[in-house]
Amino acid sequence: MNIMRKFRPGGASAPSVSQDEANSNPQHTALGLMHLKKLFSEYTHPSHPLTEKERDDKLYNMLPLFCKVFGNSPSSDMMEKFRDILAFCQQVSRLMVSEMRRRASNQSTEAASCAIVKFLEIENSEESSNGWMLLSALNLLAAGDVSLVQVMTSVSVPSTLVKCLYLFFDLPEIENPDTTENGSEFTPRERRILLQKIFVQVLVRLCSHTAPAEELARKDDLTLLFSAITSWCPQHNVMWRKSAAEVLMTLSRHGLTQPVVSYIHNKGCVALCIDNMQRVQELSPLEIVEMFVAVFCFLKDSSEVAQTLLEDFRSCQGYLFLSEFLLK
Repeated sequence: MNIMRKFRPGGASAPSVSQDEANSNPQHTALGLMHLKKLFSEYTHPSHPLTEKERDDKLYNMLPLFCKVFGNSPSSDMMEKFRDILAFCQQVSRLMVSEMRRRASNQSTEAASCAIVKFLEIENSEESSNGWMLLSALNLLAAGDVSLVQVMTSVSVPSTLVKCLYLFFDLPEIENPDTTENGSEFTPRERRILLQKIFVQVLVRLCSHTAPAEELARKDDLTLLFSAITSWCPQHNVMWRKSAAEVLMTLSRHGLTQPVVSYIHNKGCVALCIDNMQRVQELSPLEIVEMFVAVFCFLKDSSEVAQTLLEDFRSCQGYLFLSEFLLK
């Protein structure tokens, strides 16, 4: 499938002509779509009551087909050709939130982060990796119509993923990162990079709309992004801090409604950033520069909505800290 190929560092071997033809053949796609509709109809109207596990298994079995049908199509096709797409989106979103919460419940941050990553990373193949396929399906859905994003938001996908992103700061270093395991096409390092790329893409796509930003504010999870971009983390997890900055920059361009700005002001998020940069001794000068860049990009975008956050930066002695840092 092409979802994985797009993310693999350095690219992967080109698919055979027959694979490309199969993926682009309208007849194959139409047959796949018909089968997907049939499977989802059986899922929503089962001939006998299903246990929760049976329902989840049926949904997992649909995900590779969904990704194959819509992975190479315009995102508008989902709304135009699959009339149950909103219901499908709700069920996929519900399953993702449930899986993340189950793995994080009653765990230390390190144990929770490891359990979530183990579930989401690709294994020997895409189709056999339930978590990877779930994330891939969400990635396609997040690129779709705003109504799909609203469905995902109503089920708490944005806030759940941001919580996961924050947990990833506590991931331990990968053991034997460049050793390919038996039967696997990827090294542990490659699997982690693939996960990081698709995970952040889902969040960036979601935060290109206003509803997810407002949900993050309502759930009091938006402050986690501000904390994340200005927190120390071990070198092997720096990519997650960069991911948090990318998500926050996207949100600043597309999601700064008045309620979101008010939340950031009332929670003292700008002051939190400055305090983190001043207080954490382990941060290198280069890391602090990168943090300043992220904060200033956010402030620049916010100034087009209101001057509130720029005032917050001034009142928490942000300009003084900046000048002292530059004069060191």
